[in-house]
Amino acid sequence: MIPSLQDKFHLSAGQLSWVLLGMIAGSMVSMSLTGKLIGYCGSGRLGGLAAPIFATTLLGIAFAPSYGALIAAAVFFGFSKGTLSVSINSQAITVENAVKRPIMGGFQGCWSLGGMVASTTLSALMYHGFSPRPLMIGMAIGLAAAASLALGKLLPDAVTRLSQESHATSRRGSLFWLGGLLFLGLFCEGVMFDWSAVYARVIGGMSLASAPMGFAVFALCTASGRFLGDFIVAKMGTLTVLRLSGLLISVGIGLSILARPWPLILTGFALVGLGTANLVPILFGVAGRLKGHRAGASLATVATMGYFGFLAGPPTIGFIASWFGLPRAFALVIGAGIVIATIGVAIVRGIGKEGEIILCEQRS
Repeated sequence: MIPSLQDKFHLSAGQLSWVLLGMIAGSMVSMSLTGKLIGYCGSGRLGGLAAPIFATTLLGIAFAPSYGALIAAAVFFGFSKGTLSVSINSQAITVENAVKRPIMGGFQGCWSLGGMVASTTLSALMYHGFSPRPLMIGMAIGLAAAASLALGKLLPDAVTRLSQESHATSRRGSLFWLGGLLFLGLFCEGVMFDWSAVYARVIGGMSLASAPMGFAVFALCTASGRFLGDFIVAKMGTLTVLRLSGLLISVGIGLSILARPWPLILTGFALVGLGTANLVPILFGVAGRLKGHRAGASLATVATMGYFGFLAGPPTIGFIASWFGLPRAFALVIGAGIVIATIGVAIVRGIGKEGEIILCEQRS
């Protein structure tokens, strides 16, 4: 929906970045609070309450009468988004630990599937003449109703006995490095979420109605990769998949920068989707299984750092694009992919060698 908001208020890339920055401000405040609140009321209760509230914040964006009001609505949207993101991903680790098998990829796949279905559906409806505001109202009502069904049906967080070994400093360092990797991975994903449709329209020359397909292709490949992710990691190993993910991100963005025809741009976005697919499940899984940490607390720490990347990526790209253009701004994502494929693999390998987690390669 971002291209329609950009058109409605006649926003430049820099002005749009201030809207996205408002979302960051709200999210970062809520995520820091959510990590603490989970320890008191549990991820299930907090997530179940946050989901309907998050859905209704879409109404503020839909009815924003001015550019300033749009920024204010983005702050509230970001606040509820941060609460929901941390609490529900903490709940996912709780469920994964309860069933004692890797299923995080499937959860993340459902999230990507939602984005894909929404973007293709909205694109088709706008193509047939529906205006953005009624569509956002319909989304708010439908999502609030669906989210309400989860109230009271999520699991209580498991109480994990903390290790008495004297490796607390090492484990905190591990959380820091994992959070840094998640920052890079979600930086790339956030850029694609908020700029892929804009890039397809401005650089690829696609129409306003067809531009959301830029995001749809990305989301389709991300969802497909995540649904297959648990099987792929079991076959290829955690480190191999992590390295391949970073390389696919770099190659995909490189293709979209060098090739201006929209079919090649969409092909590049597809490669980026495959690359980002398993970064979050892998890194969340590693954080949730760190010895000496409660899964919810460690995930909240890592997720807060990671989602800052998700939220910081779009406005960063916007500010750079306002000076150098979108293709050059997208080159930042290439660098992030290279770091993940090299330094990131070394970090996760080092954590595994220290015995703080059990990597897939060590189980096989």
